[in-house]
Amino acid sequence: MSAFRVFVTGTDTGVGKTRAVATIARALVGLGRSPRALKAVQTGLPLGAPGDAAEVGALAGVESAELVRFALPADPFSAALAAGVEPLEAAALARRVDGYSGDLVVEGAGGLLVPLNADETFADFAIVARLDAILVVGLRLGCMNHALLTLEAASRRSLAVLGTILVACDAPSEAAYLGDVERVLQGKTKILGILPHESPSASAVGRDAEALRPHIAPLL
Repeated sequence: MSAFRVFVTGTDTGVGKTRAVATIARALVGLGRSPRALKAVQTGLPLGAPGDAAEVGALAGVESAELVRFALPADPFSAALAAGVEPLEAAALARRVDGYSGDLVVEGAGGLLVPLNADETFADFAIVARLDAILVVGLRLGCMNHALLTLEAASRRSLAVLGTILVACDAPSEAAYLGDVERVLQGKTKILGILPHESPSASAVGRDAEALRPHIAPLL
């Protein structure tokens, strides 16, 4: 059985990536797998404060870990400079991922082209780490453009996008708008699931994972 290892990126920050990571991980558990959730880079939190990895572990009931943390709430490049340390390199970050075996659901920070250093982005990291991507689209004004730009950027870099998860991140989505988004993305990406607007909880993740499971199974 080959490992299922994916990189979860978003159309923006605050679009529901952490909740999507938890849902994917929980769906994998329902398929008899034992995934681990990784947060590639956590920014905006001091040492000791629980971050996205801890939240995913609690929501999905899986092992989780954080690879790098910076206190400044910014992109990893700016956060590293503010901390007075060398910016991250995609290959070095990928080697940390390689230290984990089995199924991995790896969460980025912000969008696909958020910079790690002056020359590399999370897209470079995903490619070097040999991770296919799943795109989280936050259902808000402008998300169609952001989704299409992300899909185009991934295609230009030969980064496979296995599918997309839509998240009503800011408010409940009207059916008409959801239909518009689905129409625009049709033929460009496979929609794996739609997460409604609500506060993340273990019960909600469990429910959404059950709906996501049949769409994840063919990817294994």
